[in-house]
Amino acid sequence: MPDDRTRRGFLTAVGAGTVTALAGCGGETGDTTPSDGGDGSDGGDGGDGGDGGDGSDGGAGESVLQMMATGSIQTLDPINAKGSGAGYDQYGRSIMEFRNGLYPPEPALAEDYSMSEDGLTYTFTLKQGVTFHDGTEFTAQDAVYSFRRLAGAENSRNRDDIIGETMTIDHERDPERTDPPDEATLADYVPGSLAVEAVDDYTFEFTLRSPFQYTLFQIAGGAFAILPENSVGDLEGYDGEYSYNEFFSTEGDGPTYAGLGPFQVDSWTKGSQIQLSAFDDYYGEGPQIDGITYTVVTSGNTRVRRFQNGNADILEDMPTSAFTPDSVSIDESQGNREIGTYTFDDGTEVNYGQIPALTTEYLVFNTLEVPIAVRKAFAYAMNQHDIAENVYKGLAKPGYHITPPAPYPTFEEGVTSTETYDRHAESGYQSATEYGADGYPYGYDDTQLDEARAVMEEAGYGENDRYSITATTITGNSAYASVFTRLQSKLRSAYIDMNIEESEFGTIISRAISGDMEVFALGDGMEYPGPQNFLRFLFGGNPATQFTRWGAEGSFHDPELRETTTQAWQENYAADDATQESRNRAFQVVEEGNWASVQELPTVHPVAQRFWHSDVDVEMYGVMENQTFDELSLNR
Repeated sequence: MPDDRTRRGFLTAVGAGTVTALAGCGGETGDTTPSDGGDGSDGGDGGDGGDGGDGSDGGAGESVLQMMATGSIQTLDPINAKGSGAGYDQYGRSIMEFRNGLYPPEPALAEDYSMSEDGLTYTFTLKQGVTFHDGTEFTAQDAVYSFRRLAGAENSRNRDDIIGETMTIDHERDPERTDPPDEATLADYVPGSLAVEAVDDYTFEFTLRSPFQYTLFQIAGGAFAILPENSVGDLEGYDGEYSYNEFFSTEGDGPTYAGLGPFQVDSWTKGSQIQLSAFDDYYGEGPQIDGITYTVVTSGNTRVRRFQNGNADILEDMPTSAFTPDSVSIDESQGNREIGTYTFDDGTEVNYGQIPALTTEYLVFNTLEVPIAVRKAFAYAMNQHDIAENVYKGLAKPGYHITPPAPYPTFEEGVTSTETYDRHAESGYQSATEYGADGYPYGYDDTQLDEARAVMEEAGYGENDRYSITATTITGNSAYASVFTRLQSKLRSAYIDMNIEESEFGTIISRAISGDMEVFALGDGMEYPGPQNFLRFLFGGNPATQFTRWGAEGSFHDPELRETTTQAWQENYAADDATQESRNRAFQVVEEGNWASVQELPTVHPVAQRFWHSDVDVEMYGVMENQTFDELSLNR
């Protein structure tokens, strides 16, 4: 949908021209912060690229693609990224990829792969003659190093993707490495114990702790990008050829970053611009253009003007306030992709594409700060149908679950995932707990302010004892701002005074990790089409790795409810004898547990959009939304 910004998606949204691949970062907070301005504070003010908004083309050439980033470009490090970067799919490469955003994933750096009969060991025959941007040859040792960094480097914010609750490569754990020692966390990983191996120079192998059906999807994500062995020394057992900030950031002659994508990083200024040039020794075909320039333009309306005036080639994130549905003309359908044209008010006609995104927009509550009564009052005050129709202008589906409709677990033959999603929300179809017996408990397509007042009064609040809260929204995101504004006026009658502040996306992620916000708007796009991609952060595991902190000491939570959801996950999803039916039941318990706890309050499932000029020859991306511009051409 226009103006969407996701944890998973921002990295490639502002770069590859999609709303993609971080995180299904889900809600994992990680435990480190980059030492070089993780909030973008040292890279300028994140303004409009210093061009007054729609003037300078940032050094455009005949064959240089002009793109826009919506916030400061904070890091080039794939394992540190939680929504901070631009153009990642252009300069990084993983072993697998979603070619043009389509799934299933295809080999990228591999010639072939196989899986053992027990579903645990994956073996990849790697391409030969593949060269990093620094001229060194890619081998299996580079893959081993990169996977080990993801699991154990001090700068990794994405450990959950490799040693967490879903895809878990086998490894040793030492409870003494954690504090307190009896509470297992991602920090109890023993460095060097990850079950990855360079069988020979061109054979890479890893072994899972238990089978995981989306393994190839997971390792196609940006966090699994391959870097040259021993690039940096933030990992036990490696001294590092460069300092961290010299390799990934702007220290000294940096960045000295070397990836495997079709474009290499030429220059980078965090607050304003990153410039990429075609890599002549790229192992694949292309690229067909000389380079790509990403200019930071934080204002949504300014991005639209730059694009409309021809100073940007592709627009990925038109603000909802600027979008006119009647200006769209759909000419063809390619599966679930719709392609056509969009006509601006001045008559300018551009190409247009849209696709239902595997994305959920929601509000995230810090349960250490916000009582359950207040969270429930928010839910009663919200009408998701109204938001989908009037904020997102019909280009979104009302959101009542954290899992999007397409991968929602279904229980009955002949009943689709979307039908199960709708019937469960509307009437409690196939409910698994008392919390979901009658469907969504806060009003399906309804605002229930009487109930909002009642739950607050029961908690001791009233006209003379009001609750104050600050909501944080992404700078320039008109949709999120509109959602909070609509809630603001309704919540006043429920004794809640809400202040609304703006912050850059990367800063919001850093603040979410440190836990200093009360409620903020966010979205999450899936790394693979399975409910566990999102629900692993809601069942009540280790609160220290969750944005919501639900279950942490001092948090506002129901211990019995947490025990119910945790038990469902551990015994029905993660158990050795788990079946698809038992996993589906666990997913339903966790979804209903989130209804009861209101850790995350879903709003909509958006449609992703792209606008591009007629002289740009590019394919509309698929549902996974990753896309590399090695095949893109410019006809000007």
